[in-house]
Amino acid sequence: MNKSIFILLFTLLSGSLFAQTSAKKYVMIEHFTNSNCGICAIRNPAFFNLITQYPDDVHHLSVHPQFPYSSCVFYQANTSENNARTNYYSVSGTPQIAINGALQNASSPLLSAAKLNTFLNQTSPVRVEVSETTGANRNVTVKVHILGDVPAGTYKLYLAVAEKVINQTTGNGESVHRNVFRDMITNINGDNISIPPAGQTVTANYQYSVGNYQADQLYVLAWVQNADDKTILNSGTRFDAAVSGTNDPGQVQNLRIFPNPVADQAYVQLNDDQVARWEIYCLDGRLLQFSTAPLQSAAAEVPTADLLPGIYTLRVIGEKGIYLGKFVK
Repeated sequence: MNKSIFILLFTLLSGSLFAQTSAKKYVMIEHFTNSNCGICAIRNPAFFNLITQYPDDVHHLSVHPQFPYSSCVFYQANTSENNARTNYYSVSGTPQIAINGALQNASSPLLSAAKLNTFLNQTSPVRVEVSETTGANRNVTVKVHILGDVPAGTYKLYLAVAEKVINQTTGNGESVHRNVFRDMITNINGDNISIPPAGQTVTANYQYSVGNYQADQLYVLAWVQNADDKTILNSGTRFDAAVSGTNDPGQVQNLRIFPNPVADQAYVQLNDDQVARWEIYCLDGRLLQFSTAPLQSAAAEVPTADLLPGIYTLRVIGEKGIYLGKFVK
């Protein structure tokens, strides 16, 4: 897999109309596993069953160390970079996970629903936006939107190429492997990124080639990480909800927002689903507000008194799907 950087990082003003200071923070899970590891085969299924319930909240990357078996087919595909990411966290056994840059103690289950819940519904002062072309040779653009005050640190930008689903029976009996780390487009230790003041955007352009991997399964996962304490500020992929784009009629037809325009309170109603939670975004995709308690109702109240006049996107996560709608304040 060939890779190159076309344009070095630069900053440009992002002409914001609103003074929002945070974005939705995705839960970034680096999963250290091995295709010949028997314990991995026992613990991974429950782990995958859990995180696949949160496709809109979790970014997952499977890294394959050389232990307990260096014959792991995914480790052998890129030994140096799998070793480097493993050593970065001082991982010494599999399976094990790091969440938002913090290595978690090995446990069974690998991740509980209660523990995952502590990482959900958090916000970040940065938003990571990823777009990429298709074909054998791909161009990738990453925009890091600085929305608020970023803690002091030495920040690095990472871009990893992952293979979303690999159907292959390996030595430990696992037949489905998810988000397998294939290559790092940036330096394996990340590319330096200077964090500008709030209201600006850092843009980087890269290129990589598909090589012998499944073209329809490859994608880029990007994240910003503090080299001083390994904290991940936020992450992004091209699959993240494009809240500023045109609504999908198939999703919007069951979403009712009233009154519209709104004043201090909006109401959202789903005709054939239960509201689990809601999120409000401005048109450039920044998260402004979100529900803080689990909901389970066909309708929900959405406070809008603190919003400035403008057009907003309301994103509702239901039990059956995700719905988008726009409203005017």
